[in-house]
Amino acid sequence: CISPVSRHRPWGGEPSVEGEAMPQHMVAPVSPTSATYTRDLPYGWDTLLENIADPSHIPFAHHGLQGTRDDAIPLNVSNVVEHGEHGFTFHFEDRTMAKMRAGTGDFRAPYVVTYAAEYEHTDTSKPRPRPFNLTVICIPTAPGWSRAIIYQGKLKPSTASSSSATAAGTAPKTFSPAALLFSLVPVWLVHLFANRFLDSDLAFLHYQEKEVLARDSLADVGSAYYMPAPADIPIVTLRRWIRRHAQVLGPLPPPTFERERLFDRWNQHTAHCVHCQQGFESIGRWRRNTFATLALAALASRWLLARVVAAVCVGLLPLFNLLERQFKYADFKHYRNH
Repeated sequence: CISPVSRHRPWGGEPSVEGEAMPQHMVAPVSPTSATYTRDLPYGWDTLLENIADPSHIPFAHHGLQGTRDDAIPLNVSNVVEHGEHGFTFHFEDRTMAKMRAGTGDFRAPYVVTYAAEYEHTDTSKPRPRPFNLTVICIPTAPGWSRAIIYQGKLKPSTASSSSATAAGTAPKTFSPAALLFSLVPVWLVHLFANRFLDSDLAFLHYQEKEVLARDSLADVGSAYYMPAPADIPIVTLRRWIRRHAQVLGPLPPPTFERERLFDRWNQHTAHCVHCQQGFESIGRWRRNTFATLALAALASRWLLARVVAAVCVGLLPLFNLLERQFKYADFKHYRNH
């Protein structure tokens, strides 16, 4: 966790008049309609920040979930502007889901990383791709543990840009078939995908911290890395900020080798999420109703329709069992992620 140097600001010093450390300032650009997701993670606040501030890991760590390994190209990171204790910004260009992307990353010390980027528009016969907007609040909860609050969705338009767009008759339309389809997907199903996304590099990050500890590099984690590429610039800048303005406390807890504990979705997310609690209860209710329907169909098995219903029920029961397990625990092994 972060050293409580000051009761006002955990990274030290006195709060400014602008109140940049206040939550409402940190998430000010985020639209109230953005989807949110929260999870506790078995690695520290600094490791979580480092991971979010590193776009280059996406094609490898999240292969098949957000693009593929074939998307990997040398990242162009430029225009890094450091704002002292308040964080830094940078411009990046990468490729994801087979499309070039360019935008800005913004670390709002000490908790928030925000991305705003546009995809290339190569086919002018189609609408422009939706912009990429992501805000992650990275909160220390204990040594070796952190909490990620993820806002996925549009940012608030500035007043000036909204007014000019309306005056020019180019205000964005609110209706989108994709958005309508997405709105029909239950929130708990979206959260199951988010769980898998975070699972895909969870073990790497957990053991990375332990390796840094083994190298006796906690005081200056950046010295434990070899970072010669432009893609490493945000990590170098972040580690420099931590060294100057924060203190990551130890001792770290021992490594967790039991994968059921490491990927414990129930305690890390489901037990605290009203949407997933409702989804878990709904699946249990659907399974009980399916068993009852199967029993009735078996009693009326002389009719063809009853036998068809029974076959559907038999097919649904394993699906319900699979979904129910996803709320509790699901392993992720990269050697099986082709």
